[in-house]
Amino acid sequence: MGNEPEGVVIGTSGIAAVGVRRPDAITLVNVRSGEVVRSIPTDGAPRHLELAGPDGPVILPLETTNTITELSFDGTFGPIATGIGDLPHDAVRTSDGTIVGTNEHGGGALFIRDGKLVKSLPAGPPQPGGVAAVGKYAAMADVQGNGVFVYDATTMTEVASKRIGTRLTHAHALGDGLVAFADTDGGAVLVERITPQVVDVARIEAPGKPYGLSYDARTKTLLVTLGSSNKLRLVDMTDPAKPRIKGDVPTVQQANSVAMDPVTGIVAVTGSAPGEASSLQIIPADQLPS
Repeated sequence: MGNEPEGVVIGTSGIAAVGVRRPDAITLVNVRSGEVVRSIPTDGAPRHLELAGPDGPVILPLETTNTITELSFDGTFGPIATGIGDLPHDAVRTSDGTIVGTNEHGGGALFIRDGKLVKSLPAGPPQPGGVAAVGKYAAMADVQGNGVFVYDATTMTEVASKRIGTRLTHAHALGDGLVAFADTDGGAVLVERITPQVVDVARIEAPGKPYGLSYDARTKTLLVTLGSSNKLRLVDMTDPAKPRIKGDVPTVQQANSVAMDPVTGIVAVTGSAPGEASSLQIIPADQLPS
């Protein structure tokens, strides 16, 4: 799988895009057959990956070159925005078409339209990590422990913030205005409603450094990687206020990211340990707890 695979997303076609480093590339894998389709070199190291639509394109923040671009599953690049902040870490597309990115080393938010940086806001979050799109809003997690910051992509302004958790790293939209935040140092996943105010909904216990997040709308299942215990936790979110832990599955070493095939329920987990330990784990749907 290349070195240190990190971000992973899966489209409706069953093709997964996996970001690898040194050499920097996106590897396309058919999770239904377990076959590597192709490797596409990138000008910079990808880390977080997000889907702009059910089958792409994939939004690619390339951290080491301060670039944000898009990649279709056929290997075609979209608009390439360069000179984007200082280590753009994660980026999502909001309902108005704006790509909102996290400026991890520079702090604050980045706003991109038509392949160009149109506005950059200072902190806000001094070290924004993951971001999730909720309609026209983008909700960011701050790695330095300052909670959640919400931006209106239409007006490109900060509209709300709330200190929650201990140290949030990742964010993932769950639909219906809900976002899950991985409180990595707090050993939990925090579910918040974005109105745009940040409203507490539930706390899900996740000891073992919760990190990567994914969500399957078909089965209303939240997936959480537990990095220090090498496990994947599955949570039933049918009632968001009363999440039910389905169970845990053993994973590869340093399970940093996870995605589920929205059609078959097959799960892919990236093992981000360097060198020979770098790997992609594919878990058939019938091996997942129910």
